[in-house]
Order: sequence, then structure tokens, then C-alpha cells
Amino acid sequence: MERGNQGFGRLPVLITADGAMIEQVLRMAAAVAVEIDVHADLEAVRGGWASAPLIMVGADLAGALAEDRPARRAGVVLVGAGAHDEGGVTGEIWRDAVELGAEHVVQLPDGGGWLIQRLGESVDGPSRGGFITAVTSASGGSGVSTLAGSLALAAQSISGRVLLIDGDAHGGGLDLLLGAEEASGIRWPDLAAAAGRLSATTLDYALPHPDGVALLSHGRADAVAVPAEAFAAVLAAGVRGYEQVFIDVPRSTWASAPDMLDRADRVILLVPGRVRGIAAAAAALPWLRSFTKDLSVVVRATSRGVAAREVERALGLASLRVVPEQLQIATREDRGEPLLANDAYAKAVRAVLADALRANGPAA
Repeated sequence: MERGNQGFGRLPVLITADGAMIEQVLRMAAAVAVEIDVHADLEAVRGGWASAPLIMVGADLAGALAEDRPARRAGVVLVGAGAHDEGGVTGEIWRDAVELGAEHVVQLPDGGGWLIQRLGESVDGPSRGGFITAVTSASGGSGVSTLAGSLALAAQSISGRVLLIDGDAHGGGLDLLLGAEEASGIRWPDLAAAAGRLSATTLDYALPHPDGVALLSHGRADAVAVPAEAFAAVLAAGVRGYEQVFIDVPRSTWASAPDMLDRADRVILLVPGRVRGIAAAAAALPWLRSFTKDLSVVVRATSRGVAAREVERALGLASLRVVPEQLQIATREDRGEPLLANDAYAKAVRAVLADALRANGPAA
């Protein structure tokens, strides 16, 4: 039996003639949107033995394959059916596993959950455990998108794998902010129907990468409301595929999509140094703290605005990070020039990023 042979060498491979096992593994692969090759011809397997990302060997053909003495390689799993015991067929499986150099022996159906996870990893690689930072404000026009984009750019120079997610369907698109409005790649309207497991590798390949940052932006022609299922699928792929994930979260989504904040490892609340902005932040802090794991507050200085120490006093906080006002940023945004320059604003952004990185463990 041969199935899906066109991708042989690039796809996970199942080597078996057991029809029941084939059906079980195909169902597991479908659950994580992974295509696999199925082979019962051991001769045909030789050509892709070294290149396939994962080799699953059924117990029915494991002995014959072991006699063929294929080259040792990582990513070989021996698949059997039934419960573990001390001898009999299962004992033979363990001997075959040693001969093949298998990294794991999985018994179906009990080991199905493990095999599903391993199938997903065979395509995307092990999860990078992306640290999620949501950037938001209690008042509009605070510069949240600019800060989120700046943090992503600063993180890109450190970690190299950064995803920036646009959470504002009516904000005009973060691609404009990063000068990527003409860049090819998918936007939120292309992913609004996503559900279940989304391949991190495929997502990264499809997104535009302005200045190296993977960007999922809303479009400008058709604003779409992103279903919770689609957002969850994208965020899960982001955690698997990137070291750092940043979400631009507008105040308007707090009631309709609080999971943007709830799923974050850290939430940054940007407070403009204006009386109304400070009052809005003070009112929002108790609600944000009621479900947010880690909340930090950053003050955006404004000309002739309230001093940072007064903001601290009004909010009952101390030693807040301050992002200075930079009038040149708006000009750079309009011209599609890089957001970050070697100035006081960039230095402040990197200090805010360092706080988030310390919360996640790695050195800034």
C-alpha cells in the first residue's frame, strides 16, 4: 500500500501494512493537519529513510526492517497496538526498537496523544515556547501600536524569531506602521476561518517579514472580526514557532476579546502623561489585575503633560518605565522609515523589552 508518495522525503513516513494502524495514524495526523506518507514496500523506503522528518515503523514490519539494518538516525518511532507486557509480541517490539535505534516505542491507542504531539513537532520542530507580550492602553491615541511595533523590532535584533500580531481591525493595519503595506503575504482576512492546529512553519512562510519581524496585520479594504478560534490557532502557532510574540491590543477589544490579554504572559499598559489618560488607566488597573498574570505600566511622556512622578503618585505605583515623546516617529511612520533609531526613544523601548525578557528568563 502506497499513499502520498509525491512528498516522500519531506513528510513524516509510516511504514506498515496493518490497515487498522494506518487508519488510526491517519486520523491522528489529520487532527494536527499533517500529511504523511504510508509505505508497505521496504525497498521504496530506502530512498527517503535519511530525509523524512519522522519515521513511524509499525510492529508488523519492524522485524523485517531491522534485518535490513538501515542507517541509524534520529526521529524513528516504533508503533505497536495493545498494552505493554513483559514478553510475547511486545517483547519482540522492544528488541526490534533496539535494532532500529528507535527513540520511542508507542502503543496505540494509549499512546495516541504522544504520537499526535510528535507528528506536529515533525513538521514545525519542537515548540520554541514563545513569550507573549500584549501591549494596550486604557485610552485611545496613546501610541500602543507604535510601542508594540518598536518592541517587536527591538526583540528581533536579540532573538531573531519574532511575531507581531495586529489586534485592531479598525486601526488601518500595522503593515502601514512598518512600511510593509505593499509587501506580499497573508493578512488577517486570509486566516479568519482558521481553526484547530495551524502549522507554525507554514504561517511563518506565508507572512510578510518587514525588517525580519513576522507580521500578521489587518487589511485596510475589509475589516474583519477575528473569531476566537482563529486567534487561538494563530497564537498557538506563534508560541510554537517564535521566541517572542507581541500583540497590539486596542482598548475597544477588551470586552469582546479579553483573551488577547488573558493569554499573554505579560501585559504592558501604556499610560499617556495626560490627565484623562491617567484617570482611564487608574480605573482600568483593578480590572486588568483581576485576570492578567503579569502587568507592567509604562508612561508615555508628552509635551507639557503630567510628569512621570505625578503619574506614579496618581496610580499608586513607583519606578515606572518612561518612553519619551519623539515627534520624529510620526514622520518616520508616514515615510515608511524604520521606527527605531539610535535615540532616547529606542533606548527606552529596549529597557521596556529588557523587563519583559527578564520575566521570561533569558538575559536582555
